[in-house]
Amino acid sequence: MNGSSRAARSALVLQGGGALGAYELGAARRLYEDSSFAPDLIAGVSIGAITAALLARPARGARPIEALEEFWRQVTVSSWFLPPPLRQYASIFGNPNFFVPRLDLFTLTSWTNFCDLGPLRHTLKQLVDLDALADPSVVPQLLVTATDVEAGQIEYFYSAKRGPSLDHIIASSSLPPSFAMTVIDGKSYWDGGLLDNTPLGAVLEALDDGPNVNRTVYVVNLFPNKAPLPRTMAEVAERALNLQFANKTNEDLKLMGRFNEVAQLMDALDGLPQNHPIRNAPAFKAVKKRRYLRVPQIISITRPEQVGSFDGGDFSAETIKQRSDEGYAQTEQALKAKEFVAHV
Repeated sequence: MNGSSRAARSALVLQGGGALGAYELGAARRLYEDSSFAPDLIAGVSIGAITAALLARPARGARPIEALEEFWRQVTVSSWFLPPPLRQYASIFGNPNFFVPRLDLFTLTSWTNFCDLGPLRHTLKQLVDLDALADPSVVPQLLVTATDVEAGQIEYFYSAKRGPSLDHIIASSSLPPSFAMTVIDGKSYWDGGLLDNTPLGAVLEALDDGPNVNRTVYVVNLFPNKAPLPRTMAEVAERALNLQFANKTNEDLKLMGRFNEVAQLMDALDGLPQNHPIRNAPAFKAVKKRRYLRVPQIISITRPEQVGSFDGGDFSAETIKQRSDEGYAQTEQALKAKEFVAHV
């Protein structure tokens, strides 16, 4: 069967990482330059959930990239009045369009968070189509995650089943202890990245796996998996931070590889005559019903540098531009590598 007759299903997966999300802005700029790039599903965690919502549900009249660029314009913190070495810390006093520090010092002993995400909610109300956000029929599909604090479980909010609200986007971004828990339907949620910063498994389950489907998943990683061995306590803390939020894609793919073998076996058994005893075996029926997924093509776009302790809070103009430029350039490299492999 030639390529033109194959159904295509694609997804874009975006990690969380605060101000590091500017890298996703650059990656999106490059991806959307290709007029054929139209993912069926966009999934994200934390800042990735915000990016996903802006790309999948931009305000009426705005294109996805326009909404995302406007968001980063608004959350960039002016720091011209500070000497260059201190500009990365400008947001320590708050970010007027993202978060503000709490000032109710008389209740300090009962605090469970340091900042308020009210400004983020106001910003997103201007940049996201809230009606489309709640409509399960709108494409591309949208998937965001959050951590149920009491249950200690990750929850997936998938637009095709139930359109997520702005609360779900905020919940996915509620990283403790900086931000408060977000309460939805009586449940309290923290940042989804606490349990899984790359919801690849949920994305694979949501994509079509028919016999003629070619699935491609673009994964934008803000935390690199590989790094040199730490030699100091500061490097140990930095490495631990990166490992906590780095993706588990390789482990997912190893498991998927085993599923591939099951899927191939089921294809072979499916070719047996209809009256063959195996087709009536309970085990055959149970496995067939599970629809084991095949490994898709994974296009990884990854920041090579480890994340420092305050990198996620650096919203200075210079850093935002630098990260966006890096995301664009490294996405370009990933796409060229993809074309090379396809050609070979």
